[in-house]
Amino acid sequence: MRKRLFIDGAEWYIPNANAEEVTRLVREAMTEGRTVELELDDASGRAVTVFLNGTTAASVVVDLGRDPRPSEMS
Repeated sequence: MRKRLFIDGAEWYIPNANAEEVTRLVREAMTEGRTVELELDDASGRAVTVFLNGTTAASVVVDLGRDPRPSEMS
């Protein structure tokens, strides 16, 4: 399962090698009101840089694909 990041409804994909760093930076942006630079992939799999402003983002969801979802079987 791909790791995903949703910022105000926009969906991005987190490369496995960057998962810990992206999670740390998102936490910093949201708790400290900072702008951070995230190395992510777009829906086509192209590497992109996304700037997250923790003071203006209404919602951010990090989905690391842990545990089965209610609609999934393990």
